[in-house]
Amino acid sequence: MRKGISFIFISLFLFTMVGCSSNNTYDTQKEDIEMSMDEIWEIDDVNTFIVALVDYVERKCEYGDNMDALSDSERIFFITQTCEIEVNNGGFAQFFDNSSGNFAGELENAFPEIGATKTAEICRTALNVFGEELPSDLEERRELLDKLRSDEIDNVLNECDTAFYQYEEDLNALNYAYVLKNKADFS
Repeated sequence: MRKGISFIFISLFLFTMVGCSSNNTYDTQKEDIEMSMDEIWEIDDVNTFIVALVDYVERKCEYGDNMDALSDSERIFFITQTCEIEVNNGGFAQFFDNSSGNFAGELENAFPEIGATKTAEICRTALNVFGEELPSDLEERRELLDKLRSDEIDNVLNECDTAFYQYEEDLNALNYAYVLKNKADFS
């Protein structure tokens, strides 16, 4: 019985130590996860490729604060991915209310560029509900959104969210094909 208890305590101790050691290693390595474009091009899995490229492009443009750092193709990729991430996280209302909404005026052109015409139409509906162009400046846009917000607008945005979530178009596959087609523009 003592051997069994001792074995359990030793096993728990070793498991805890290995777990802690591995967590510390992960935390240390987490900072080194930034991949180069050469490393990203070597990724075979489409979803992993897209996630790595999103991270790379976000860092390159300082999360949207320095869009001049991007080529036109990288800009399209950034805008479509940012919209998808934000809408999936909290709907079009969240997209428009966050800094990601700074690029709302570019959605209608960005999604057709990757071949996502149905998604572009959903975005157009969400944008048109306000009856005027949304400012690219975050504070100005928030003021306008606060003035315009109504149950009718919220209902239309919710319908757009629902339509977006149905994923009639495979945005990852479309973005992947777009990136491959414009490979020279991604650096």
